[in-house]
Amino acid sequence: MTTTKRSPCAYSGEGSAIADYFRQEKQPSLPTKKEENWGLFNNNNSQHKRILATLRTANIVVKNEKWGEVADMEGWFNQFLKSNKSPVNKPLKKMTSLEVSKIIKALDGVAIWKNSI
Repeated sequence: MTTTKRSPCAYSGEGSAIADYFRQEKQPSLPTKKEENWGLFNNNNSQHKRILATLRTANIVVKNEKWGEVADMEGWFNQFLKSNKSPVNKPLKKMTSLEVSKIIKALDGVAIWKNSI
């Protein structure tokens, strides 16, 4: 068994000196920029509702305490829109009707593929 050598330190605090010696050093947290969710949708837009339905058909869902299973808009769909596999690399709310129809066509292909396995 190999151990990482640490320099000796004086005990300060409560509890065991051994527990104090072996406690994890706190890593400085790097400032992270909150990523924009490209999967945000307008519930009144029929094309956006179609995307939700297609994701559920393809079984691309996540658990939700209130609604049970919902389409994975924050995870899979968000990453899909940002990837090179997406026909349009823009946030969903900033797309035109024609661009959204391209996304729907691509998701229809994903649903067919996932249901054929």
